Amino acid sequence: MAAQPGRFGTVMSIVKTLIWVVIAIALVKFAFFPAQMQESAQSLDPSANFGELTITPEKGDITNTLKLQGTIEADAATTARATLDGEVTVVHVSDGAVVAEGDPLLEIRKAIQPEPSREVNQSGEPIQTTPEPTYRYDTIYAPSAGTLRMSALTGQHFSIGDTVATVQPPTFSAVAPLSADQLYRIQSAPETATITIKNGPAPFQCTGVKLGTPKANGDNQQARQPQQPQAPAESTDSTGVKATCAIPAEQKVFPGLQVSVELVAGSAKDVLTLPISAVEGRFQTGFVYKPGENGAEPTKVPVKLGLTDGKRVQIAEGLAETDEVLEFVPNQKQEELDKQRGVTGGEGGGTPVEGEPFGGASEGQG
Repeated sequence: MAAQPGRFGTVMSIVKTLIWVVIAIALVKFAFFPAQMQESAQSLDPSANFGELTITPEKGDITNTLKLQGTIEADAATTARATLDGEVTVVHVSDGAVVAEGDPLLEIRKAIQPEPSREVNQSGEPIQTTPEPTYRYDTIYAPSAGTLRMSALTGQHFSIGDTVATVQPPTFSAVAPLSADQLYRIQSAPETATITIKNGPAPFQCTGVKLGTPKANGDNQQARQPQQPQAPAESTDSTGVKATCAIPAEQKVFPGLQVSVELVAGSAKDVLTLPISAVEGRFQTGFVYKPGENGAEPTKVPVKLGLTDGKRVQIAEGLAETDEVLEFVPNQKQEELDKQRGVTGGEGGGTPVEGEPFGGASEGQG
């Protein structure tokens, strides 16, 4: 019985020795023979060319929807101007009153001096007379409905064209600036837009969408400016053109409210589309690149463009559904790589000649 513990101890000693031998061999392998790991790492060549990613046009529906950020603004006040060079004789409405379009506001009187008398007495001397002047009266009417701001007083003299009063209408509009890219996407302004006010009423429709540069009314803007919170800064590529639409009378809004304006500027069904990454250009005309045969440079192909939703663009002419094109415009792909590498400048590539391989025959080769 005493021999068993001795045998067990001998076996355990041999096992421990073998474990240490295996560990030692592994350490020697990692320390002095890393060649296989280096060969594996060297097999991943970042400069290797694994071919270009290609796609084909897909048929589908596309809706050109723009989401703009804007504010609620009170509509510009209308101006009542003097139509005579004369003095105010009657003021019909006091400042701050609510008037309807066509209500009489005030009366202006212009004195018309008569021609001097040419009568003479029996001795031929002119008769000195002082003829009474005649008067012409004109009534100034409210140009629109709203709250009156009267700046005229009885007896005050005005010249033709002077402002005698302004009327602030009780109506509001949603106003949103447009960038150049957004203007290209709005080929024709829709009749309505959808307005969303944060923490306000449910989204609603506004009508009479217009694109243009609003005319600022100096008095009106100055009167409203203290009530408005600071508006968000416009983007650096803002064109000064703004989209405006009339807020329905039943909606309760306030000047300065920030709103989202959604415009649907067209839609198309069952048309050929490509992702915007594959198309050079966004408006009316553009280019796509077909892969070259046997590793040759891609070929630039002109296409006619339709609507875009910001992610895909309609291909109206120039491609068939089976045509294969590069998923990324060559220059565009290089710019993305440069951004990832932190490159801020570099040599600009020449634009390839239409119908010739990209970066190829347009330049002389020695």
